[in-house]
Amino acid sequence: QGGMAEIFLALQRSAATGHETPFEKLIVIKRILPELNGDRAFVDMLLHEARIAATLGHPNVVQVFDAGQIDGRYFIAMEHVHGEDLRAIVRQMKKKEVLEFSLEHAIGIVLGACAGLSYAHQKRGLDGAALGIVHRDVSPQNIVVTFDGDVKVVDFGIARSEARRSEENTRSGKLKGKVPYMSPEQARGAKVDRRTDIFAMGIVLYKLTTGLHPFLGENDI
Repeated sequence: QGGMAEIFLALQRSAATGHETPFEKLIVIKRILPELNGDRAFVDMLLHEARIAATLGHPNVVQVFDAGQIDGRYFIAMEHVHGEDLRAIVRQMKKKEVLEFSLEHAIGIVLGACAGLSYAHQKRGLDGAALGIVHRDVSPQNIVVTFDGDVKVVDFGIARSEARRSEENTRSGKLKGKVPYMSPEQARGAKVDRRTDIFAMGIVLYKLTTGLHPFLGENDI
C-alpha cells in the first residue's frame, strides 16, 4: 500500500465454453485508497491518465488493460511484470557487496527504458493528433528488469497528456514525481515536455554508472 493506492496480485480467468479449460494469467490491480475515492477531480485525472496509458503497446512499457469502478472503488488493471525494479536490484547488490553495476547492463537497461519512453512521447491518438505524453516520474523505482532480462517502464499513472494539461489539479502535487529526479522546470512547477523524462533518464544512467547522484545535496529538497 502506498500513499495513493493499494496493489493486489490477481488472477484473470477467461469464461469457459463447453468443455474448454479457461485460461488464467496473473495481472496487477491497483485500487485507489478509500479516502481518495471521494475526490472527484483526483479520480477523473487518474482515470483519464490510466486510459491514456492503456493506449500504449510497446515491449518496454507495462501494459494497462482497464480502468474503472467496481462497488464504488476505482481501480487500474495492468500487466504483471515478474522482476525487480532498479532500486531493489541496487539495494541487493550493496547487501552482497557488489559495488559496481556493470557498464553493459547499465547501458542495456537504459536503452530499453529510453525505447519505451520514446514510443510514449511520439504516441498519437486515433485522430492522428500527438497525445503529448510525458511520464514525469522516471526513476529507478519505475524501471523494472524482469527475470527474463526484459526492461519495462512502469507507472504511467501520473503521466501527463496534452488533453489534460490545462486542467492541472494542485491537489495532485504529491503524485508528480520524485524530487531527486525532477528536471528544473518540473521542480519549479512549470510546463514540462518530453525533455523532463530525458533529464531524469540521464540521472538514472549517471547513478548506475558512477554510483552517485549528480546533484547530491544534504537532503532531497
